[in-house]
Amino acid sequence: MPEIDWKKAVLRYLSAEEKDSTRSLYEAAFPEDTKRFVDYYYQYRTRDNEILVLEQDGTAVSMLHRNPYTLIVNGYELRSDYIVAVATQKEFRHQGCMRALLERALRDMAEQDMPFTFLMPASESIYAPFDFVWICPYTALPAHVLRMDADAQNRYLATRYQMFCRRDARYLENLREEQKAEAGEASSGKVPPFMARITDVRGMLSLAGSREERELFLHVKDAIIEKNDGYFRWITEPDKSRAEKLGGAPERVDLELSVGELASLLFGSFRICLSEYV
Repeated sequence: MPEIDWKKAVLRYLSAEEKDSTRSLYEAAFPEDTKRFVDYYYQYRTRDNEILVLEQDGTAVSMLHRNPYTLIVNGYELRSDYIVAVATQKEFRHQGCMRALLERALRDMAEQDMPFTFLMPASESIYAPFDFVWICPYTALPAHVLRMDADAQNRYLATRYQMFCRRDARYLENLREEQKAEAGEASSGKVPPFMARITDVRGMLSLAGSREERELFLHVKDAIIEKNDGYFRWITEPDKSRAEKLGGAPERVDLELSVGELASLLFGSFRICLSEYV
């Protein structure tokens, strides 16, 4: 079995012109997806996304796709990447390729001040060690809502949920083409729920408010993202929230928790609607 030479292996993002070179890896890793769906994915989804690959001898042996979405969280608009198409060539599996890709992607998101990332896992056991936690089930919207234009859908969602993906022309175009690609295909059954991972603790805390004004001091542990690891002062008010990282331990610590435990605490307070597949 071939092995990864970690001294020579290269982690990098592909240019727009290079993205199609990963199609054979996608098809090998996800044989359940029809040619029509893969055609759709590589025509529409890859035009906006980022594909991180691990290369050996100039060939991508493993990949991770970061598909961008604009989310509304408690009235704030932000970018969050949906991680999909995480795949490794069969002969290179169980050698740490996915770990290398995932840790690099998470650190890159942190540098971009992205509060969190989300995904629909093939298995909880794959992502839980990286502090991903369950946040919500897949939400199937009523047919009459899906017939609304983008603005009407956003108004509908805003009255019912605290967190959802904002609709716009590009979102609806992708959705229409996805539905065409899946037309006539049998349902694969129950859709898995979503998991998420905090990539910027300070930014994430600023999204979560409280009915009363409070000042809390947190000790957050994050083994992957350095800027998330440490002490934070978090002030919540009815209409806003703010947070700052401290240079050292405060006089008191109200909560000591892992970044995954913090994610469970914060996402558990949101009413969430996610209806995205890729």
